Amino acid sequence: MAEIPWKKVVESCGASFECVRDIFIHSLQAEQFWIRRLSGKNTEGIFNTPFSKFADISVVREYADEVETETNEYLKTLTDEKFQSVFEFKRWDGKPDRKKIEDILMHVIEEEIHHRGELFCIYWQNDINPPYISYTGYIEQTRK
Repeated sequence: MAEIPWKKVVESCGASFECVRDIFIHSLQAEQFWIRRLSGKNTEGIFNTPFSKFADISVVREYADEVETETNEYLKTLTDEKFQSVFEFKRWDGKPDRKKIEDILMHVIEEEIHHRGELFCIYWQNDINPPYISYTGYIEQTRK
């Protein structure tokens, strides 16, 4: 996203959210929501933050770094036993639910992949090569 003009990032794109920025921020919010929920931390207000608060790429990058740090901290606490355990929570409609932590984390991954694909399509429709990096490539970059 940093490689394209900000005007293009916030331009209406007719997708699941108004623009590229909003799609990306939503996917970060969804990850942060579930990681905080699984960590027993407060999730209130995550989805209430207006997308307009993310006024430039540096603010988006800060938020992405914050979410990545929270996620990594949570993942360090996972044992095989905890990964397979059942997490009880209330759904959006207030009804109780329970899911394996493994399944919740797979949902988080699926949500991100869904929106990443959506963003790639928007880039391609605008003749922009998406900034693809494989997971193993990302890991290699972060270890340097």
